[in-house]
Amino acid sequence: METAYQEIIRSFVDKYGLSRGQVIAEIEKTFSSMLSQWHGQNVVALFSDDQLQAIAYHGQSGMMRQVPVTLTTMRGWNTIKHILDLNLGKAACLEEVARYKKKEHQLQWGEIIKKNNDGSLYVEIEIEPGTPVIAVCPGNHLGLHERDMLTVGQRRAFHLRRVEAVLLKNTPRVKIGIDRVSKTLVEKLLQSRMENKNIRIHCLARYVGHKSFVESTTFLPKKIILAASRELNEHIQVKVTKGC
Repeated sequence: METAYQEIIRSFVDKYGLSRGQVIAEIEKTFSSMLSQWHGQNVVALFSDDQLQAIAYHGQSGMMRQVPVTLTTMRGWNTIKHILDLNLGKAACLEEVARYKKKEHQLQWGEIIKKNNDGSLYVEIEIEPGTPVIAVCPGNHLGLHERDMLTVGQRRAFHLRRVEAVLLKNTPRVKIGIDRVSKTLVEKLLQSRMENKNIRIHCLARYVGHKSFVESTTFLPKKIILAASRELNEHIQVKVTKGC
């Protein structure tokens, strides 16, 4: 049978998708901070045998004394729960950002689900398979030649430009920025269709909507170049060189 603390820990694990150890560490840190403020001395809260215990440390006659702090008579549980929710939300957000950041500057395919009046797009992508997230592509990160062509429901290729944590109405959120104007997108589109992923492909210059100049360490099949060209609505010129 679950103890009250076990139930609280499990509920936070389910809510925020963090490990049990991460939740326990955040609870200990939050209680230690709150109790230290309330008691005006250093208090350390630790879980032992699935029970939360708190010890106050203070000096007396040149000796450091440890005094147990009673938790059952504590007030302010709603305040503590609010702080825990906020801290655990931040921890979950930062962990998600850390995972997604490893995929920055990669190719992402996504479906356009909304188009704003300012030309920006909301796009559903899967940075991690089976977990759809919403990314934003500002209007100025689209080529002039396709801003009127892109519509809701289309599935298009994007460059994962940046992942960061932001506060939205004091709530931590993951902000994902994508684009269709980077040279990296040209490189990743070509490379994604090659069987040999170790081939070096470098986009020397890109004139969005017109032409991209690319170097490759090996010959690229015409069908791969044409497929990338159609996706970006621009001509791609590839030169084979050993030094790219």
